[in-house]
Amino acid sequence: LDVTACMHDGARAVQFLRSRAKEGNIDPKRSASYGGSAGAGISMWLGFHEDLADPDNEDPVLRQSTRITVIGTIGGQSTYDPRWIKKEIGGRAWEHPSIFKMFNMSGPEDLNNPKFFPVYEEASAITHLTKDDPPIYMFYNEPDGPLPENARPGQGIHHPKFGHLLKREMGKLGIEAVYRHQKDGGPNLHIEMFQFFKRHFGMK
Repeated sequence: LDVTACMHDGARAVQFLRSRAKEGNIDPKRSASYGGSAGAGISMWLGFHEDLADPDNEDPVLRQSTRITVIGTIGGQSTYDPRWIKKEIGGRAWEHPSIFKMFNMSGPEDLNNPKFFPVYEEASAITHLTKDDPPIYMFYNEPDGPLPENARPGQGIHHPKFGHLLKREMGKLGIEAVYRHQKDGGPNLHIEMFQFFKRHFGMK
């Protein structure tokens, strides 16, 4: 099971659009990746992963760059490592069924099986973060606090702590990372995200 297949599908989509830039009147130097939840994870992975372009490939699509200009996310998981989720988010967030499916785990008993450690890291966007990566605008709406004692499996999988972690690590590298919570402005934050994109596209 290739847990990053969906990330590579996203990269291929970027490459395809770039390969059709002229026909679609697309500026290949102005690209953004945006999504919520899993789409946010894919967007971050695309933004932080090294360029997957293969200049010598016979497929002209795969010769294109996968690098993007700016990232936007809603409720994104900067890491899918269930060990971090268990420790930092708490409760039973790490027991989200999609986590077990993603890594082809039998269940909670596989959490600390070393064979999964490299896969946790490869699938997590933050693993690939370097100082030349694009800026990000993050939006969260889950409560920014401890989970209740009776939290159900998976509750907290969109916790703001994922954003706090990423903002802290990007700050160390001098990359702009905007964190916003629903309590900061509700629907207007989507307009702010759009303006963030425009600014990084060099548009007025």
